[in-house]
Amino acid sequence: MVATADDKAIRPFQFKASDEALSDLRRRIAATQWPEKETVTDATQGVQLATMQKLAQYWASDYDWRKVEAKLKALST
Repeated sequence: MVATADDKAIRPFQFKASDEALSDLRRRIAATQWPEKETVTDATQGVQLATMQKLAQYWASDYDWRKVEAKLKALST
């Protein structure tokens, strides 16, 4: 199959996450089973546990997906 110019064209789209999907995402984030501690005390094996926990907390309770959706929608107008 050969790709045509139309196949590669950038086309506008809109995305809206359902309330159910966002609720499910928050539930799954809250259900994360964290390890007790890292196996090393530095970041040589990846992002530190406390950083990931703070990020998960932000995503579960503070991140405003609807605000981001509005910003993305504004880009297409």
